[in-house]
Amino acid sequence: MIRLGSSETRTCAGTSRREFLQIGAAGFLGLSLPGFFRAQALGAAEPGNDFSTILLFLWGGPPQSDTFDLKPEASNIYRGPFRSVPTQVPGIHICEHLPQLARTQKLYTIVRSAHHRDTEHPRAAHYMMTGNQVIRGREWPNMGATIDRFAGGDRVAAGPPNPLGAVVLGPRLRDAPITPTGQDGGFLGNGYSPFRIVDPTQPLERIAALSPPTSLRLGRLARRERLFRTLTEFQRHVESDSTLVLDRAYQRAFTLVTSPRAKAALDLRQEPERVRERYGQHSFGQGALMARRLVEAGVRFVQVNWREHPINDFGFDNHSDNFNRLKDAQLPQIDQTVSALLWDLETRGLLERTMVLMTGEFGRTPRINGSAGRDHWPFCFSYLIAGAGIPGGRVIGRSDEFAAYPVDDPVSPENTVASVYRIMGLDLEKLRAAGIIQETEGIPRLFG
Repeated sequence: MIRLGSSETRTCAGTSRREFLQIGAAGFLGLSLPGFFRAQALGAAEPGNDFSTILLFLWGGPPQSDTFDLKPEASNIYRGPFRSVPTQVPGIHICEHLPQLARTQKLYTIVRSAHHRDTEHPRAAHYMMTGNQVIRGREWPNMGATIDRFAGGDRVAAGPPNPLGAVVLGPRLRDAPITPTGQDGGFLGNGYSPFRIVDPTQPLERIAALSPPTSLRLGRLARRERLFRTLTEFQRHVESDSTLVLDRAYQRAFTLVTSPRAKAALDLRQEPERVRERYGQHSFGQGALMARRLVEAGVRFVQVNWREHPINDFGFDNHSDNFNRLKDAQLPQIDQTVSALLWDLETRGLLERTMVLMTGEFGRTPRINGSAGRDHWPFCFSYLIAGAGIPGGRVIGRSDEFAAYPVDDPVSPENTVASVYRIMGLDLEKLRAAGIIQETEGIPRLFG
């Protein structure tokens, strides 16, 4: 019997794997990460390609009628005060307050026929981040968790494995008193939950998860790692090969807190100040820049969250004062950050293997309410998609005269998520058999 703190592990008389896992739960290496990595190594398939995905999630629901699907011929109660201006692609117009995106429209496609029926923020967010509607007692995995579980691998040929499988940059989405599900591993288990950095603007040394406790110097940490390897080898002899997952999980955790290569991707101080300024010196902008660095380093999924709350701090839930909030803060930040990200990926040769998807959980009512705002409207909304071989300079789908309902090529969350997984090289039939997706049809005409 091995006793470590208060945990016991039986040996030949009946070693319990559950009890052996308690070594990790007790923080055996003095790290907080092993639980996060443990399940990542279970059953991961070889990746079908080396593509990555960046999901820019606009929490609160941006208005389609004031961004990518303006209706200048509609009456004042629908169209609002913003002008529709031409992009660099003839015939395609977007909002006047997105001038840099208008000049880079050849790099992305606009989907104007996204739709579903969930009118509540948490349910709609779960739907868009997982491709599944909320059912009581069941939580589906975030797209990053699914990609980490079923794609696996690391496209960096040299050096140790990348310890970051999927990453979320920015705060956890909340809508008090409810925290939306679909942000974690779901029924795959929270071992697949994306690694989270709440504030990408913080210096690297202030990100607690990337540093060992102050009481552990690297030498002592290395001794603990060697001792763990000894125990793992012992466990292999008394149990099955499934215990190899423990070794891999701890190795990834150990690598993350000791590897300059792993930390370098998260260190924005290595970027020239002009690049950081180009993205915007705010959490969303610096998160997008960090996302570019992460996919450049081999991370396959990065989600960048707009804000913590759908209304507070310029979340997109503009029930009142919609047009001032858009003009003063929301659209300038979107325009600056997303155009910088697309341009940066393109000039570095990364866009051809990186899909960028920018969406909220739903859109806004076509009709302006009495508080100069727009309310929840999932029945038709717009989003942006680019990269990974997707032709830019196009529009998919068409809405009616008020941007209220799709007229052709309707696109559901199921279609969107299926396209993401297909582009990432995942086997959709395998995902359907595993209960991850219900639909294998992707976005219509996505590749022309």
